[in-house]
Amino acid sequence: MTPSKSRGKKRQRKRKSKRGEFERLKAKLEQGPFGGEKLVIAPSGRVKMSEVLGDFVEPYMDLADTEETYRKLLTLAVMAWNVSFLPEEEQQEMIDRVLEAGIPAGDDELRTGLKGIVNMLIARKRAYFSEYTRWIIDFEITDTGKGYHLTVASTLEEEP
Repeated sequence: MTPSKSRGKKRQRKRKSKRGEFERLKAKLEQGPFGGEKLVIAPSGRVKMSEVLGDFVEPYMDLADTEETYRKLLTLAVMAWNVSFLPEEEQQEMIDRVLEAGIPAGDDELRTGLKGIVNMLIARKRAYFSEYTRWIIDFEITDTGKGYHLTVASTLEEEP
């Protein structure tokens, strides 16, 4: 097989893999509150929110040495990202509600630590990513064997 045919087959496998990632995320979204909404995949002229979210969490990647810890980091990052759009007086209340729902009662130390991380991420969002105003709806991680591929669903229209 010639090198150009080999590259062509590799690109074809990569496109097929990406299509599968989008299909899994789409199926997941259709089961939730966005089931009736039109989904647009990779709208032209828009920044890829997967790249933005990847850049957003990049300083913390040394903490994510497994798929599970990467997923947890992204979950906190998405919460911080979306909470940053709320009025400041509502942000801490929302963070408390989400953490109370996700962390067992009596684990106040963990809750306090995670709240600190979320607040650092909100500050990072404001300082370095304030031009991005699209809400992140969901994400999907795929282990490629060489790392993780991130697929992100976000709002299309930029919210005020």
